[in-house]
Amino acid sequence: MSVGDRDGSSSYPERNIRCCVRNGYLYAPAYDKKGIYKINIANSSDVTLINFGFTSKWKPLCDAGSCEVYMTLIGDIILAGDFQVLANDAIVRTLGSARLNDSATPLFQYKEFLVGWGGSYGSEYRNIYLLTPYLASINNLSSAVVKTEDKTMKITYTLTEEVS
Repeated sequence: MSVGDRDGSSSYPERNIRCCVRNGYLYAPAYDKKGIYKINIANSSDVTLINFGFTSKWKPLCDAGSCEVYMTLIGDIILAGDFQVLANDAIVRTLGSARLNDSATPLFQYKEFLVGWGGSYGSEYRNIYLLTPYLASINNLSSAVVKTEDKTMKITYTLTEEVS
């Protein structure tokens, strides 16, 4: 299966991205849609087939458009149409519905946001998504606070009894 292509033969150029790079490895789809190849960019003899345990529908992350992104890297997780590849290369099967608006570029992360561009038959889009869980604050902090496992919030209640 191709890792991507461009078609400029019409007035609406197309771009399809079917691969992803993470930590020096190219992740490319297997032809039978039952796995993904992990290929070391620095050593082409280092190739591993990671089996899904199911047959992927291999649909793009976006719903429609003249450009399609099939896989993108968010943090250390590869997100695809109906599966995710976790940091340890474990496969997680997902529902498989469209997750992005018209998208022509892989998403890139800026602070708590994912940013991407896209197009659909003459229209151009710029998309920004907020990563969750995200904890906002009414305080004027120098930087945003992102909730992680090591950050907790303690709420103390003081109960008083009123006699009426």
